[in-house]
Amino acid sequence: MIIYRYLFIFPARNFNINKAEAMLLKSLEWRKEWNMDNIVDWNPPEVLKKYFASGIAGDDKEGNPVIIIPYGNVDIRGLIKSCNSKELIKYFAQIFEKAVLIMREKSRDRGEPMGKLIDITLHFIVLYPIISALVVVLKFIDVFESNYPEILRCCYVVNVAFSILKPFLSEKTLNKIKIHGKNGWKEELLKMIDADQLPVHWGGTMTDPDGNTKCISKIRTGGKVPKEYYLKNKLLALQNQNLHLDFKSHITLKKTESKIFEFLVFENVGSQLRWEFRSTGCDIAYEVSRTISEEVEELIPLQRVNSQVFKEEGSLICDEKGLCEY
Repeated sequence: MIIYRYLFIFPARNFNINKAEAMLLKSLEWRKEWNMDNIVDWNPPEVLKKYFASGIAGDDKEGNPVIIIPYGNVDIRGLIKSCNSKELIKYFAQIFEKAVLIMREKSRDRGEPMGKLIDITLHFIVLYPIISALVVVLKFIDVFESNYPEILRCCYVVNVAFSILKPFLSEKTLNKIKIHGKNGWKEELLKMIDADQLPVHWGGTMTDPDGNTKCISKIRTGGKVPKEYYLKNKLLALQNQNLHLDFKSHITLKKTESKIFEFLVFENVGSQLRWEFRSTGCDIAYEVSRTISEEVEELIPLQRVNSQVFKEEGSLICDEKGLCEY
C-alpha cells in the first residue's frame, strides 16, 4: 500500500525524495485520521447518495475508469444545509477511493502497472454564489491534490467558469485539464473513450436497460435537495441544550470580535495540533497560520463553517518550530 502511494507521490513532487516523503507521511496521517482504509464501507447520509451528482460510466480505451461529475446539477447550498462539510469531503474522497480500487484490481488482472482515471466535469455553475460552497470546492481540490496525485490521466471540463480555481491547482494537474465550451467536447471524449462506455447524453451509445440516456443507474444526476433533508431548528435547539456537556469551556464574541489562540512549537516538533468547536445562533469563520522567522504562512485559509449545526474539528502536524495561531 505504501509503495503504491509512493510511486504516485514521487513524480508529483518532481522526484524530490524529501518532498515526496513529507507528502507521503502527511497523506498517511490523513488516511489514518479519516479511516480511509475502510472508507468504501462507510454509509454516507442519504442526501449525499441521492443528490451528489457523480458516477463511473465505464472504461477508457486503456481500461481505466471514467468518472462523470455533472456539477451543474449539484444543489451545493442544499447539501451544505443537510450535512456537515466533513461528510461532504468524506463522500468526495470515497468516490476517488472506489475508482482507485477499481484501477488496482484491473492492474492485477492484466498484470500491468496501475493506470489512471479520466474525469469529466460537466456544466459547472458559474462558480458558487455563496462563500461556504466555494470553501467546500476548495477543500475537494486540496484533498485531491494532497492525497490522489498522479492518478488523473485527463480531466475534461465542459461549459465551466474555471479560471477562479486555477490558482489552487498544481501545474501538473492543470496540464491534464482540457477545457471546452458547449460544442466540440463530445468528439474529443470519443478519441479516448469508446462510445459504448459513455451514456448517450454525454456523447456515447450507452443507455440504461429502460432506455434512459443519462444512465442514472450508474451516474447520479443530482437535482434540488428537498427541504425535508435540511437540518431542522428543533434539532439545533436540542444540540445547543447539550452543548455544555460536550465542551468544558466557552467564550462569547460580539459580531465583529475575534479570538486568537497561540501555540509555540519548539521541542514538541512533530506533535499534533487538534481543534474542535461549536457555536450557537450562527456560523463562524476561522483560519490557521504559523510564523517561522517572522514569515507568516497560511495553513488553512479563512473559511466559514456551519458550526452552529455540527461540531467543527480538524488537525495539523506541527513539523517545524515556530508560532501557530488559530
